[in-house]
Amino acid sequence: MRLSGRIPLFFVLWLLAEFAAFTLISGMVGLMGALFLCLLTSLAGLAMLRRLGFSTALQLRRAMAARSSGQTGASREAMLDGALVGFGAVLLIIPGFVSDFFGLALAAPSVRNWIQEKMSTGRTSRGPGRKGAPTLVDLDPQEWSRVDQPNEPDRLEPTDRRG
Repeated sequence: MRLSGRIPLFFVLWLLAEFAAFTLISGMVGLMGALFLCLLTSLAGLAMLRRLGFSTALQLRRAMAARSSGQTGASREAMLDGALVGFGAVLLIIPGFVSDFFGLALAAPSVRNWIQEKMSTGRTSRGPGRKGAPTLVDLDPQEWSRVDQPNEPDRLEPTDRRG
């Protein structure tokens, strides 16, 4: 199936999912409760979009200043992160519980980091773990010991404190 045929199918399935979710939620909390929740999430999305506009403008200004001074920064990642937050805010503004679910998911930094990792298929990853995992591990003095190897410089290794 071509992309032009998939887009209307996607919107029809999305509308059916929104209708089913609204029916389920209104069955649980009543019609007025469901409408109130839709209004509440739309207002939250508007507030999130407004806050995002100010912070994104500031980040863009910093990225442009860093780029003009010759520094290379994580401006691509910051812009993608801002775009994902903005898309999540728009999904919150759209009435419906399925779009609210995905909008709230995009508000979580861990979900955005996961999406960014999936979108950057050509770049190497830092290995297992989350993005921004610490490269320095701070240990207390009783948690490490010095191990001297004959042909290697001094290394510190953690001690096993299990039983």
